[in-house]
Amino acid sequence: MGNIPLPKGSTILIDTNFFLDLFSHKENYKGFFDTALENEVVFVSCDFVRCEFVRTKEKSKLIDKNNLFIEIVGTPLPMDKQISELIIPTLEQYAQEIEGVELTDIILGCFLKRYQRLYLLTRNHKDFPTRIFERSHIFSIEHGRDVKTYALYQYRTKEKEVEAEVMPF
Repeated sequence: MGNIPLPKGSTILIDTNFFLDLFSHKENYKGFFDTALENEVVFVSCDFVRCEFVRTKEKSKLIDKNNLFIEIVGTPLPMDKQISELIIPTLEQYAQEIEGVELTDIILGCFLKRYQRLYLLTRNHKDFPTRIFERSHIFSIEHGRDVKTYALYQYRTKEKEVEAEVMPF
């Protein structure tokens, strides 16, 4: 797994895919959580993520997933008026890149805009465009024959401009 670059004293918002990976391969995440503890990282999430994560047909698995969510997060971040007011501006900001982006990811983007020191932990790299969100602290966790690549994202206070390519003629 190697060195996991988690910012010291940071607050990290966890996306659904991380919880799903953790639930199915807890043993692979010990090093990650050791690093988080050493760096005094606080984990948060929201009820949209909880709903996506715990959703299952089996009651016992639902309870196990919910217990894991609570163990990692404790109390979810509230969906307050300021978050709600950021939905339309966030959708406008996504513009052409909105296709295929789930509602939960839009809400996570709103949380990043509302709390600008907050980091998002996800392996869903396509739904957080780098002209809107800064991608940093990229790391991988092995899953047997697979490797999951995660990154931390933060909201860019000034949208990154896409430079036009200069034609050589």
